[in-house]
Amino acid sequence: MRILSYVKLHFFKNFEKIIACVAAMLIAAFMLQGIETMSFNGKSGSDGRSAAVVSRELNTTKSSKKISKVNKSGNKKTKLKRKKKSKIKKKSKSKKRLAVKNKSKNRKKFNKKLNSNTYKKSISKEQNRLNSAELKPKEFLNGKDEKILKKHLNKIIDDDMSNYKKAKVCYDYLINNTHYAYGGWGNAIESVLENGYGTCTEYSYVYMAMMKYLGFNAKTVDGSTAMAAGGYGYHMWTEVKLNGNTYVFDPQVEDDMTNGKINYFRFCKTYSEVSGAYIK
Repeated sequence: MRILSYVKLHFFKNFEKIIACVAAMLIAAFMLQGIETMSFNGKSGSDGRSAAVVSRELNTTKSSKKISKVNKSGNKKTKLKRKKKSKIKKKSKSKKRLAVKNKSKNRKKFNKKLNSNTYKKSISKEQNRLNSAELKPKEFLNGKDEKILKKHLNKIIDDDMSNYKKAKVCYDYLINNTHYAYGGWGNAIESVLENGYGTCTEYSYVYMAMMKYLGFNAKTVDGSTAMAAGGYGYHMWTEVKLNGNTYVFDPQVEDDMTNGKINYFRFCKTYSEVSGAYIK
């Protein structure tokens, strides 16, 4: 009893002090909790930035680095593509230049031949056949094709030439300036005379057109021709009627048979003279 009374007496005497101590402890606890939350969620470090802001900045720097890497790789790819394109363009330009040079060389050689004695030999049966024909010029092309044909004919044909020389000059012109290649059908005049390529179809069509414009009775025919490897294969050539007789003109096969010199094996020949060469 004495002890309880002693405790009660001291408790009531120091009640205010006890309350003050408890209050101080609570305040200290709240302050410690606030500091911890601020260090993780609020301000951190001397610069006053939050951890969330710092993490965002780190993420943005990482993403910007990734973007720069992607951009660099993309730029490298585009540079490589541009280099490839430029190389392809250079190659195609060089090929075109070579083709133009070759054509100009062929034309120079051909012009020299025109002024040489190649066309002043003794009269042959081909000359008699062609020179005895009456020419009746016939224009049957239109627009662009007609302009191209006339342009090339004006380069190589003179009015004072004989029939034989006109037919031979056109024959030589096609052989000297055309190589065998696909892709010209449907535009034969341009592909042969302007671009310098064609198949038997284009060769024969253009030669027929030249002969018609000069006044010869010419047409294209198709059938088969003897192949070098044996047998027969599909072919197209030109026929010209002279004084009621039919003659073969085949510049494409002649081109194949030419080895630096035109031999005129298929120039103004009867079918009996080239027996077994054609099947109609």
